[in-house]
Order: sequence, then structure tokens, then C-alpha cells
Amino acid sequence: MTVDIDTLYEMLDEEQPIEIQEAALREARKIKSLSVFMQPVEYKWSWENCAKVICEKTDEELNNYTYEMLEWLQDLNWPGAFLIMERLEKMDPQLLVHTFIYKVKQALLLKDTEWLGRMSYLLKNKKFYDALSEDKKYQKIMRRYYESYWGELKY
Repeated sequence: MTVDIDTLYEMLDEEQPIEIQEAALREARKIKSLSVFMQPVEYKWSWENCAKVICEKTDEELNNYTYEMLEWLQDLNWPGAFLIMERLEKMDPQLLVHTFIYKVKQALLLKDTEWLGRMSYLLKNKKFYDALSEDKKYQKIMRRYYESYWGELKY
């Protein structure tokens, strides 16, 4: 089955029967350009299934999309946000750390403490925490946010 992108988004809608969603996920997995799954504005209720497609990809496949993935964490009520957050936490820290610091700076400028708290979840991965040691200032800031939002960090 081959469908146009608008039909695919409609099939990915979480209100659709599960069989339709599963067929859509099979089709979506064939698409190589992941940007079409980065929170398509016109189809918000497809975001959870879009996140499922994204989260199945390798770190290398996701490397060009880390800015968009971190932006997804601006609101954990957005469909798919928890899936994206958990996938980012498992990524190779070296592929993510520079983008992360850029987005932390952006959130600090915006005074978006909620976003900072959500991004701090990535510190759960000790390797990511250690990779942030290149910039102690941001490691310290994000540790504070982690402990405020998620609890004590054991290292």
C-alpha cells in the first residue's frame, strides 16, 4: 500500500482504529525523510505515532533531527513527548551534547524553566551527564533543574 502524506497523517491519528494506525506505522517506516514526522502542525493527533516512528531509528539516523526532538520537550502534554524524551536519553551523548547546550541557552534566554526541567531528564544517562562536563556551567545548571524536577541525581 502506498498513500500520500496527508492520508498517512490521518491514518496515524490516535483516534483511528488500531488496525489503521498499525498499517500507517508500517507505511511510515518506509519513509526516509524524518522531518515529515517532526510534529506536523496540521495533524497534531498523529504526533504520538510519529514519535513511535522516530524512536525506532538509529542514533545516526536521528543525528540531523536533535534540535526538533529537543523542542518537542517544551510541553510534555504534546502527544509523543515522553517517547521522544526517553529516546533522547538513550542517544549517544556525543551526538547530542552540543545541540543540547544550544537549546539550554535558548531556554535560559526565554526564561522557560519548564522546558529546562524537561530537558534535564537527559542527565539520567550518566554518560550524557559526563559529556556535559566539557561545559561545567551548563552541567551545574542542568543538574539543579534535574533535581528540582526529577529528584536526586546519584552521581
